[in-house]
Amino acid sequence: MTVHEIMVAEPHSCRRGFFRHLYARVETHHTGQYWTWWQVDESGIPLTDAERAFRTEDAALNDAVERLNGVSLVV
Repeated sequence: MTVHEIMVAEPHSCRRGFFRHLYARVETHHTGQYWTWWQVDESGIPLTDAERAFRTEDAALNDAVERLNGVSLVV
């Protein structure tokens, strides 16, 4: 299991034309046959159910970025 941070940009609620950056934490897991991901909090407690199966960890991470409206993975 590996934990990754995804940067999410959303319009600022009070300042028109500005965006704020939020960070979502996802955990990827290899079952032996496929990869899954789910969103976790800072303690590692799952916030969502596992998503569908993926062939590679990169495919799972790309899906996480897309579904969470992310901008990029934080390195």
